[in-house]
Amino acid sequence: MRRSCVGCLLLLLLMAGCTRSPLRGGTRIADDVFWRLNMLGDGERTPTDSDSVFVRVRMARPGAEPGSMYSTERWYAMGEGKRTSLFFGRMRQGDSATVLLRSAYAPWAELGATAPPSVKDTGWVQMELSLREVRSREKSRALARAILMARNQGDEDRILTDFLSSSKLPWKKSMGVWYTLDTTAGTGPNIQSGQLVTLTYTATFLDNGAVFDEQTAKDGGLTFRLGDPGQVIKGLEIAAHLLPERGGAGRFIIPSELAFGPSGSSSGIVPPWTPVLYEIRVQPSMPDEGQAAR
Repeated sequence: MRRSCVGCLLLLLLMAGCTRSPLRGGTRIADDVFWRLNMLGDGERTPTDSDSVFVRVRMARPGAEPGSMYSTERWYAMGEGKRTSLFFGRMRQGDSATVLLRSAYAPWAELGATAPPSVKDTGWVQMELSLREVRSREKSRALARAILMARNQGDEDRILTDFLSSSKLPWKKSMGVWYTLDTTAGTGPNIQSGQLVTLTYTATFLDNGAVFDEQTAKDGGLTFRLGDPGQVIKGLEIAAHLLPERGGAGRFIIPSELAFGPSGSSSGIVPPWTPVLYEIRVQPSMPDEGQAAR
């Protein structure tokens, strides 16, 4: 009986030695991943997959200066990074923690970093994490919306410059609108004022490519008499003047002064000072001039 007890005690001591954390005061949370909570903040909850978190990250070899390998302070979307969520999901706002793990298990890409070539997959890396803020999806959307609605002329100039400098299309400019035409489409003279015209188009934001309006051939397109006031935005009128009346097509960058202005659209869909991109094609118009223009 005594020998059996001694054997059990030795087995327990052996198991304890095998699971001892190489991170002082830390616990093992995955294979070769050890965690230690250093300081408690005043946050009331851990983040969920629908939250965003603002985290300071400093990475280094064990014993080296924190951040000597990589350092950043930025927002991360919970749920998008499975590896980072393993750590961020354990923290509350104001918490700080240390993670010791093999380089192969470090979430380099999710953190916005690249593993240094000198660090082998089996080498140890130490991360110092500090969770500064937790923001719900609803709050994130509200803040993003507030930022959009606070746009100014400088923001628009930057969007236009970035787009034009990165585009490989041969843009020209006429009457304040940048354009590039599909030279394989369209016949006849350009559309003139007074003509009834039907356009199909896809309208997108210049900075992110999101579609905010669309008129398809299946929908019947958008029909209006060119030159009649209050029918369409000024930039769309200019675009129509640049297109052949039968099947003309092209892309048009319309600045806010010829689109929805410094206040944005009345619906709130288009923010202030927002340049837009229209991809347009001319459709056959209805011969009946009494056709109601939309």
